[in-house]
Amino acid sequence: MKKLLSLLVALIMVLSVTAALAEGEIRIGQVDYAAHGAGCFAVITAVVQDDVIVAAYIDEFQFIGDREDMKAVGVPNSDKSFGENYPEGKVLGSKRANSDLYSLNMQRSGSTVQIAANYDFIQAYAVGKTVAELEAATADVEAAAFVDVVSGATLADSLGYVKGIIAAAKAAGDNVATYTIYNKTGETVTELYLTDNETGAQSVNYAVNGMAADACNVITCTLPAGLDGHHRLTLSFKTESGYEAKFETLSYEVAPITLLAQDAMTGATPITFKAPEQ
Repeated sequence: MKKLLSLLVALIMVLSVTAALAEGEIRIGQVDYAAHGAGCFAVITAVVQDDVIVAAYIDEFQFIGDREDMKAVGVPNSDKSFGENYPEGKVLGSKRANSDLYSLNMQRSGSTVQIAANYDFIQAYAVGKTVAELEAATADVEAAAFVDVVSGATLADSLGYVKGIIAAAKAAGDNVATYTIYNKTGETVTELYLTDNETGAQSVNYAVNGMAADACNVITCTLPAGLDGHHRLTLSFKTESGYEAKFETLSYEVAPITLLAQDAMTGATPITFKAPEQ
């Protein structure tokens, strides 16, 4: 009987967690961020559900040298061609992978908490909070005063790491567009651009090497920070015969786009939002 009750309790817990996860879509965002100093960079990941950060992960990379008692661990391929241009005596390494070595160096500044543990304390501080709550906590505060806000962490730049988690959480929003573009113009497309309607910034030429008739290209782009999903782009293209066309109200979305020949248009729109029939 006790076994049956235990199984029922476990099942109820699993169903409860499943229901909670079903309440909102889980999204993952990741950013490269300058959280600390000028000699390294952080890679920060946040998992977000309904604007609440449910998980976060911080790692940081810099050039690290060996100690007499400990060898620095480089990123993969550091011992191959990728590492050929490293500074003499150093490797590009993860601070987490080199936590013991890096933390011994930190002790010279009086730190008693390992670097990996510091990251974990900062992650724990962010988990369970909304982006708005973290933004409020980090607004108008000096880095030195923020150190005591994160329980357990001793890093002078704790504020920078939390701001990095905020940036990663924001990157988890509906800000990535993926367009699968089919060339049905009947000829090679020589120019293909996406232009930001607000700033006028133009993408690279996605057809710089020529997009052959019947070819298919997949393009991904990210919505600029601070803009919502109603932001618009202009898609423009040109073929080898000189035919030019554009669509000026492209949304950030995941969608197929077929480029049409001029004589295949049934209206004023030079594209259609569907894949061609096979």
